[in-house]
Amino acid sequence: MLTHKGTVPITTVRLTLKKFERDHIHDMFRNWANDDEVTKYLTWPTHKNMAITQ
Repeated sequence: MLTHKGTVPITTVRLTLKKFERDHIHDMFRNWANDDEVTKYLTWPTHKNMAITQ
């Protein structure tokens, strides 16, 4: 039987996957949430300002 251990970070040389936390909002907006070229592949529209990301 599997035992849930919560979100465990996964790190490689080029990538780190970790649980999303509220202090990541600025990076989310700056790096991809406001980019039309990225969000065209997502189910939600591009964020036009930081308030939308929050």
